[in-house]
Order: sequence, then structure tokens, then C-alpha cells
Amino acid sequence: MIVCISRLLGAGGLTVGEALAADLDATLLDERTIVRTLAERGGFSTEYLSAIDERPPSLATSFIADFARATALVQALEWRTTEQAILDGIRDLVLERAASGNVVLIGHGGPRLLAEHRQTHEFFSLLLVAGRAWRTEQVARRFNISQDEAAERVRKTDDLRRRFLQHFFATDMYDSRDYDLAIDTERLGLGTATEIAKKAIHALLPTA
Repeated sequence: MIVCISRLLGAGGLTVGEALAADLDATLLDERTIVRTLAERGGFSTEYLSAIDERPPSLATSFIADFARATALVQALEWRTTEQAILDGIRDLVLERAASGNVVLIGHGGPRLLAEHRQTHEFFSLLLVAGRAWRTEQVARRFNISQDEAAERVRKTDDLRRRFLQHFFATDMYDSRDYDLAIDTERLGLGTATEIAKKAIHALLPTA
């Protein structure tokens, strides 16, 4: 079974993901695990992977890719940017782990990244949201930074993830068709949100 968690920064994605992984005896694939595993497999440094993880490609990369396609320098189907190759690696990692057990994937456009596999795997997709001010408080506390620094980190990360989803999957985080359940963790609290998610997964996926 694959559980995908989409989340805004500070909305509790890692907290809920860890709890669901423990409940389902699942492998948790968060940013740190994905970066470490892909670095070991693909020859990229962890610093490089962390710098581009869940971010849109640079303008230069986009221009080169578009130019190559437009001028037929390479066959369109053969062209893959580094970012696209990394997404393929993430997809392969999820499916590999799902072949031998349950997986909880945090972020990385999971519902769209794995869309073609929803019919061959038990699949549950969760969205976690919360107000920006509340998320800023959570980020400041988690990273021990000032409110101003946290506010800027939230703003920047929201924008990067929005552009990442738009570029690679032509969607946004709020497309309700991608989710089985959406939860406002500010209103309900992380504990209640986690219990609701657990109950929904077990109700929809009897083998969970």
C-alpha cells in the first residue's frame, strides 16, 4: 500500500507521516530518506539533491530543454533533465519499497507522480493544510529561528512547491481530485488529524 501526503510547510507533514508509518508498519520516505538513498544510488551529492528537491528547474535548465526539443537536437522522448531523472528515481524507489510492504511518501507530487500506478496498488492520498501564521509559528519553533525568518521560509517554500507542481505535473496542491482526504491541522490539531487519517485509511483500505 502507498500513502501519499501532500502538505504545506509547517502543516505537520512529517509528524503525521511518522505516525502513519508506525501505524501501518510502513517505510517512511521523507525528504531526508529520499535524498540519502538517491545520493547513494545515483552519484549525486546530498547537497545537490537537497538544493533541487521539490523545486522547479532553473530558468536556464528550462530554456535548454525547450530549445533542444524545438530544434530537434534530441528526440523529445529521450530528453530528460536532471530534475526529471530524479523524479523517475523517486517513483522507482516508492514502487520498489511498495513491492515488499507499505510506504508513506511525503511530498514530491505523490498523487500525480504515481497516478498511473493507482490501479495496481492500494493507494491513499492525504492533503494537510493550515493557516500561514500558524505554520510560521510551527516552523519557528521546529527550526529555532525568528518569526521573520520563519515567515520568509514559509513564503519561499510555498512558492517553490507551487511552481514545482505546476512545472512537472501541471497541477496545484489544492486540486481536490488528487486526494481522498484533506485536513486543516491548525483547526483540528495534529493529534486529531493523525487519528482521522488513520481511521480513513483503515476504512478505505481493509488490508491496512
